[in-house]
Amino acid sequence: MSATLVNVLAVVAPVIYLVRLLPQPVRLWRTGVAAGVSPLAAMNGVIGDLAWVVYGISAGLPAVWVVCAFALIPAIWTFALLRPEVRRNNLMVAAVWALALVVSAMFGAIGITLGLGVLVTQGPQVWTALRDDDLRGIAPGAWWIAVLDATAWGLYGVGIDDGALMGYGVVLNVAAAIVLGRVWWTDRRRYQRCGSGESQAAAQSM
Repeated sequence: MSATLVNVLAVVAPVIYLVRLLPQPVRLWRTGVAAGVSPLAAMNGVIGDLAWVVYGISAGLPAVWVVCAFALIPAIWTFALLRPEVRRNNLMVAAVWALALVVSAMFGAIGITLGLGVLVTQGPQVWTALRDDDLRGIAPGAWWIAVLDATAWGLYGVGIDDGALMGYGVVLNVAAAIVLGRVWWTDRRRYQRCGSGESQAAAQSM
């Protein structure tokens, strides 16, 4: 990969990442509907952003730590909006995630943990999307942008030979595909049920 393309990705990827974080809190704030949105994913996201800041500083990657510092603003906003949905088990899992990051940093392996940790930050949302039938709270736009986000950071990781960023790209793309597929499926089923209900009501009124 050319140095020019790597430099372009170093600018473009952080911008896409920040844009990706905005649709979800905006939707939650505007509608007040949190159905299908994982509070655990929001908590893990805040912890993950803090860890990426530390990792970016230690690895000398300004494109990583600067953008993650700014990302804490929408991440914390999302968590604040979902706070009424938080359960005790969510807090326990988030605490384990934070502890794992601290321990891995102590042993110089935080990059590896962060690469695998995309499963921790995105996994709860994927699980919620697969489990729940009401996903009205999810902002699809955030996940379409996530595809661009994952691709840009993944390519940047290839360009600088960084395994954490490459892992981030692969896992986030898979997570986005699953969530978007489930949102499409649940919306389709809801519209079908609504259509059937209207047809039955029309038939009964004849």
